[in-house]
Amino acid sequence: MKEIIKAKHICTPDGIIDGYLVVEDKKIIEITTKELEATRDYGDKYIIPGIFDTHNHASGGYSVYGDKESRNLIENRNECTEKYLKVLASLGVTSVFPTLFATVVAQEEKDVISSCKNYIGKDVDGAKALGINFEGPFLNRTGEGDPRYVPDPINLDDIQEFIDISDYTIAEMGLAPELPQGKEAIELLLKNGVVPAMAHTDSKSKEAFEAFDNGITVATHTCNVMTGIHHRNIGALGASLMDDRVYCELICDGLHVCNDMLKLVLRLKDHNKVMLISDSSRFVGFPSGHYDLGDHTVHLDEEGRVLVGTALNGSSKGVIFGVRNLVRNCGIDLLDALHMACRVPCLKYGFNDKGSLEVGNYADYVVIDDDFNVYETYVEGRKVYDSNIDKMVLNPSVLEKKYQ
Repeated sequence: MKEIIKAKHICTPDGIIDGYLVVEDKKIIEITTKELEATRDYGDKYIIPGIFDTHNHASGGYSVYGDKESRNLIENRNECTEKYLKVLASLGVTSVFPTLFATVVAQEEKDVISSCKNYIGKDVDGAKALGINFEGPFLNRTGEGDPRYVPDPINLDDIQEFIDISDYTIAEMGLAPELPQGKEAIELLLKNGVVPAMAHTDSKSKEAFEAFDNGITVATHTCNVMTGIHHRNIGALGASLMDDRVYCELICDGLHVCNDMLKLVLRLKDHNKVMLISDSSRFVGFPSGHYDLGDHTVHLDEEGRVLVGTALNGSSKGVIFGVRNLVRNCGIDLLDALHMACRVPCLKYGFNDKGSLEVGNYADYVVIDDDFNVYETYVEGRKVYDSNIDKMVLNPSVLEKKYQ
């Protein structure tokens, strides 16, 4: 079935077009300004390419981990995964790497990988999972402000087991490359088609550059939980910004990285090597307050910081908020911000027919207004979110845990 979609602001790599987007058999077959008979008219709304969030732990109270209190955890994980992907669609995300986090080798992550792998490439009523991102377990520090800990030694057999369990759906794995056997771990990941990323690292610049020479090509949430720039050693941050082989993930909510630092990073780094991410937690979309999670309490402040004690613990903002922040507060052009949020990660991870509104690409697109509110989301031409229909996508059980 052919769809002819009209809008005054169609965001293409060649500019914002007042015209028509023609979709057939999942793909874009024409973008034109010539007069056509539209099947849908979005008026002065914006049609943007679907966001690809490569680093996303949870959203709207759901994650691939499921609810640990459930009596049937396997069934619950499947249900939560589908609802998690639905929440992402409400945030303009059409593609995602569901992201695991661990600091020790544990059976839980193996079980989660076993359930999550079944959703990779699957059509669902939400964002499409294109691979798994495993942040850990071989890290050298946790979040900023958290107590130091002694990391587990890198075990190559564990890495291979994770990959085997995933049926090669792990697309990216983060590690601290300065740990013993870091080089061997990078080689093993590359051998298995997994992109190695530098994550939660104490690497100084020399170690970071060596890691890049060994094959690391992604800096995990650049600026956060890595050694910063000093005038006698530029640290992992400086090395990531200087090395043209490295793609920098960047949280652009203005909270994890202040806006002045965002401006500096984007002045220094080629925008074709910057990928906007959310690093989102389960609290995306929730009101501020305290949440009793049983083993710990989370404070979601008025600005949107997710705090455990005084430490940041993931984000409460989606990538679309980061795009808005870059455009409104950092002077970044809308098409440039969308390029970093949508197209760059697709090119990095080999999904060349996604991430931009171009003839021949999949029809992954999002309808927003000029304040970046999401109205509808389409994955490969299928509507997976409609704000007029999907009124409640947040997990009510998390809302029940709010006490202030």
